[in-house]
Amino acid sequence: MRHGLQTLTSRFLLSLSLAAQVFFLVPGTCFASQRNSDASIRARESDPLQDGLKALQDNRLEEALRSLTAAEREQPSDARIRNFRGIVLVRLGRSSEAANEYRDAIRLDPRLEDGYKNLGFLEWTEHHLESARANLQRALELVPDDSFAHYYLGRVQLDASLYESAFQELDRSGVGWPEDPQFLIEAANGYLALRRQEKARDVINRLSTMRLSDPEVALVARLLLSEGDNATAIDLLRRLGERQNPAGPRWAGLDLALSYLMAGNYEKAAAQSRMLLEVSQIAGAPAGEAASAWCTLGIAKAHLGQSVAALDAFRQASKLDSRREEYWLNLTRELMELNRYAEAISAAQEGLNSNPKSYALHLRLGAAYLSSDRFSEAESVFRQLVAAGDPLPTSYVGLAQVLLRTGRAEEAVSELADAGKKLGPNFLISYFQGLALNRAGRPAEAVAAFQNAVQLSPNSAEAHLGLGKTELQVARTNDAIGELEKCLQLSPGNVQAQRLLSQAYRRAGDTEAASRYSQEIAETEPAPQNDLLGDFILPEWQTPQESVRE
Repeated sequence: MRHGLQTLTSRFLLSLSLAAQVFFLVPGTCFASQRNSDASIRARESDPLQDGLKALQDNRLEEALRSLTAAEREQPSDARIRNFRGIVLVRLGRSSEAANEYRDAIRLDPRLEDGYKNLGFLEWTEHHLESARANLQRALELVPDDSFAHYYLGRVQLDASLYESAFQELDRSGVGWPEDPQFLIEAANGYLALRRQEKARDVINRLSTMRLSDPEVALVARLLLSEGDNATAIDLLRRLGERQNPAGPRWAGLDLALSYLMAGNYEKAAAQSRMLLEVSQIAGAPAGEAASAWCTLGIAKAHLGQSVAALDAFRQASKLDSRREEYWLNLTRELMELNRYAEAISAAQEGLNSNPKSYALHLRLGAAYLSSDRFSEAESVFRQLVAAGDPLPTSYVGLAQVLLRTGRAEEAVSELADAGKKLGPNFLISYFQGLALNRAGRPAEAVAAFQNAVQLSPNSAEAHLGLGKTELQVARTNDAIGELEKCLQLSPGNVQAQRLLSQAYRRAGDTEAASRYSQEIAETEPAPQNDLLGDFILPEWQTPQESVRE
């Protein structure tokens, strides 16, 4: 059973709002007992039902079970007795038998709300979410204002990631949230998923002041980072690393280094990574831990402009854990940033030897071939990815770039049209369709493609530039001016947009505006924006050996 549930439920059931509904409630009981309006179960010394309830109240569970079993033999059709037996069996840790008692109670009395409620709660603790939901919803059909049922239905929905419904039910319950870190972590994730930042922030702030287990510290630190509170996250991890826990410092230290990276404090990220490598060497840590530290060090060094150190760190990470594709991707990315394409190709090929099914490494190999003007090899790689049914636009875009750079614009148009049919509306596909159609001498169709791109990504300066340039070609001067002005708003100082605006205003007869934008700049088409390279990939966040509570 989940940590903290017994305490929470006891407090909940003993609250004044429910006191009038509880019959012989035992402190510590995990389930609500039923209402009693039946005078037939009034206290009598010889009444086994009364004896069983008194024993349950005194926590004499085996005696309570014997008495309630005797009561059941005397009154086999009494649903309430089955419900009480279920409560005792749960307390004895016999959950499967308890569930059967609750089901029998419901079968005998389909309007017994407490049977549905108790069964729903039990199913939730066993993580049987569908049946828990159904039983708690049935309880609420019978008693719509039951706080217990609303609260635990909210917990069921939260566990199922049905966040909107979860928070509605929790709010309807009127129950204060417990000091349960795991529950609050789930709630914070739910608010973030719903983009309810203020609510998420309140929960995260509450978590940051609580006493947390090692795994919970890691999760809360990541929540803080997601909200941009780098300082609190870093302080939390730093304090954790100072605990007298032999297993703690290494994993917490890596998370701390990653936190420095995300905060943009690359010097501290590098220093923390170096310290981890020294500790790992002394302690004989697994190769995977050292590889993660080398990777983090490499990213920090790359951001600091220390390329030689970055490359060395990425090579160390790849050597220590060659089956992790992200280490090879980071190495090849840095090599390509330095225009060392031959080495990037060799590294991508070496990475593929260890990760032959890696989509990302195949894509990186194609990008390296393309960047080094080895068009035939690049085309072969991209075509293989396309033929394999790539669900992303990237390989189609890579293939289109090869075709455009080798003078096969019509073929590029055809390949991108096929990609659009397979993938549906997509910004990159539409944008490159516009480029290809322009190269193929089909500007009217290019306008439509760029318009689609602008609709799909309104804040793309490149798309507005492509559309404005093409509209100028087809003599839609006023429309072109509007798109090019939008491009400059998104990308101030874009020299090509300024040059094209000068031409457009001159055509429109506005010489003053034309002279304002006029510059003697050679016409150079900017390199198409795409995602063939991407950013560095962080190593995985670490989790200590102690598991997070279920």
